[in-house]
Amino acid sequence: MIAQSARTVLMVRPAAFGFNPETAIDNAFQQTDVNQDVSDLARAEFDNMVEVLRSEGVEVIVHADTPEPKKPDAVFPNNWFSLMPDGSFVLYPMKAPNRRLERDPALIHSLRQRFIPRREIDLSAAEAQEQFLEGTGSIVFDHLQRKAYASRSSRTNDDLFCQICRELAYTPVIFDALDERGNPYYHTNVLLSIGTRFVLVCAESIPEPQRAEVLRSLEESQRIIIHITRAQVNAFAGNVLELQNSNAEAIIVLSARAHEALEAWQLLQLSQCGLLLPVFIPTIETIGGGSARCMLAELFEP
Repeated sequence: MIAQSARTVLMVRPAAFGFNPETAIDNAFQQTDVNQDVSDLARAEFDNMVEVLRSEGVEVIVHADTPEPKKPDAVFPNNWFSLMPDGSFVLYPMKAPNRRLERDPALIHSLRQRFIPRREIDLSAAEAQEQFLEGTGSIVFDHLQRKAYASRSSRTNDDLFCQICRELAYTPVIFDALDERGNPYYHTNVLLSIGTRFVLVCAESIPEPQRAEVLRSLEESQRIIIHITRAQVNAFAGNVLELQNSNAEAIIVLSARAHEALEAWQLLQLSQCGLLLPVFIPTIETIGGGSARCMLAELFEP
């Protein structure tokens, strides 16, 4: 039976974490502090997050990044690959050239050996045509309904999105989502999260009539719809991921900052769908411009 959430995740321990000017062009969440060496702070936050996840029964595979070549965003592995519930292993085209270095052949070989993918789909050649689709940053999958959601941006190409949906046999739902300045959000997973029993969505960021169409599609799943604001998106309240522990219980991972930004009624609704697991990652969020969900690459057992 297909599950919405995975029991195993891959996390990449950063060797050269830092502000990435190549991604800052269209990631408004990134900030920099040139007077601070953040690499050690990021590793401490990473190690603590691994410990917290394992303490709740989530299986975490840790891969150590290499110091050279420098990969400031290696801590966000969900963008360059996904291992799907049907056993498909997908490689995605990345917009920033220094992020393409994250496709580590040794890591790919290790994943192939353990999980034995049923098939492999490599879209990375699209980088040569300046077409990009950044994994489960660009795409939020509803595995139970076999739908895929994507908000348009310079990192999310319509044609590639529709292509992967055809290959995986998912129904595509593509839309625009704009921040308070009228700019597209760089990734869909900052404004939308889908769990087994819940949906977190910033509907106010989606222009009409697309908003009604997206909400109609989400409501068809019979999940609890929890609406969040643009201000909460800015605190990464949409960058949430449901996992399963060893007892098949739902664990909902979010950052401490996101947890603090959510209202009591939102936390109550979310907690009815699984154990809330806040993690303290302020350096990774602020400098890297990604949060808890971005650090977790799901490894579904085929």
